[in-house]
Order: sequence, then C-alpha cells, then structure tokens
Amino acid sequence: MTTDKTTISKLVSGESLLDKLFDEESRPSGRWLANMKKQRKIPYLKIGKLVRFDPDAVRKALEEDCTVHSRKHLRNR
Repeated sequence: MTTDKTTISKLVSGESLLDKLFDEESRPSGRWLANMKKQRKIPYLKIGKLVRFDPDAVRKALEEDCTVHSRKHLRNR
C-alpha cells in the first residue's frame, strides 16, 4: 500500500497551528484556541496528554463555522 505524501498533513501543536493558519498581525491568542477546542468548534486529537491539530481540518472547520451565510444558502443545505 502506498500513500501520497502530499495529501497527508502533519499533526501540530497549538502554537504551530496558530503560526500556520494566521499571520503575525491577525494571530489570535492561545486562549482563543483553547476556547475553540473546548466548544468543539475545531477538531483535535489527544495522544496521551498531548493535544494535536490537523491544520487542514481546522481550516475547513473554521471556514464552515465562521462564514456568514445567507438565509437562502442555509435553507438549501
């Protein structure tokens, strides 16, 4: 079985996730990330005591949850 390395994203820590998703000027705090995780708005994995994030999955979740849609779009879902 072979895997395509371009489709597999690495799991990263919270600080690395914020660095990957946001630029220096618009980067939210670690507390924001913890609140998003606690509210289950972004996906994460726990490996023992470690919490890791898939940047692609988090980006997709943020796009879906934080985008303002029209009522027409929501009715057609």
